[in-house]
Amino acid sequence: MTGDPESHAGPLAPMNAQTPKVLNKLTLNAGALKRLAELHRNWRLGRAQGQRLMLRECNLARLDLSLMDFTDAYLVRCNLERANLRGTNFRGAILTGSVFDEADMTGANFERADMRGAVFHGTDLTRSSLSAADLRQGPEKETEWEEAPACRFRGAKLAQTKFKDARLVSVDFSGAYMLETDFSGADLRKCNFAAADLQAIRLNNAELEGSDFSHAVVDQATRDQVRAAQLPVGSAPRISDDEMDERLGQHARWVDSLGRTGRRLELEGFDLSGLDLSSRNLAAARLVGCRLTRTKLKRAWLLATDLKGANLTEADVSGADMRGADLSDAHQRGLEIADTKTGEIPGLGLRTKGLRR
Repeated sequence: MTGDPESHAGPLAPMNAQTPKVLNKLTLNAGALKRLAELHRNWRLGRAQGQRLMLRECNLARLDLSLMDFTDAYLVRCNLERANLRGTNFRGAILTGSVFDEADMTGANFERADMRGAVFHGTDLTRSSLSAADLRQGPEKETEWEEAPACRFRGAKLAQTKFKDARLVSVDFSGAYMLETDFSGADLRKCNFAAADLQAIRLNNAELEGSDFSHAVVDQATRDQVRAAQLPVGSAPRISDDEMDERLGQHARWVDSLGRTGRRLELEGFDLSGLDLSSRNLAAARLVGCRLTRTKLKRAWLLATDLKGANLTEADVSGADMRGADLSDAHQRGLEIADTKTGEIPGLGLRTKGLRR
């Protein structure tokens, strides 16, 4: 669609909201886009003459869509390469198969959008929100594809981008730059993070099984979270019951003697899943990145215990003393915390961190 939008009365004529029309294979200009945005806004507000924005295989490359509201719009297999999408609202929109390569999407809202098969190579998504969006590979209902491919973010900038609770199975993040990116609760199984730069990433309760981090640049805090969430049972080192009892005894002596005798318990990255450690003294133990899935820690002493990045899925810490414990970035899905004691350890200034109630 080129020229003045009013000269295209057919496609842009006012239409009844009950009889929507999909615009196919058109090239839009700024004027046409503005008119369509106005019609969509009227549709959203329930006004007469409104019309939902419904585009298929249309060209919007390099257009300025900044701050426009396309909530619940339909843009399937559209071209938005190098478009200005700063602050644009696509909440709940259907964007399957659309291309956003090298677009500026800073601060855009894609929450709960259907983005399967969309492409974001070299795109700037700084401070954008894709929380609860669907970006996975899977059955495609809005196009002729039998199955939509997963999204691709190769070389994208994802600083402070939110993917909370998003469906991201098999998404390609290779070479992407991520700083303080929030993947809390996201499904990241079989994702490709090869050669990506991941710094200060949040992975609380994310699923990472089968994901590829080869040649990625990862800071230590993120690495601890990946280790806890990604490794399948059996791939992390285990410890025998006898050795565990011996180490717990040494640790108890270390605690009681204030470090003069015995030895501190340090099991970073170990698989302690399913163990019964109820009522045991784990105060000030270092359990960073440990797998503690379904581990019993009822009434355990966990004062000042370092549990950063640990996987506590369905573990039981009910009745435990967790004052001063650090659970930053720990996976806590299904964690039983009834009657736990939290807060500050008197005289030490250490407070419980990261525990979600």
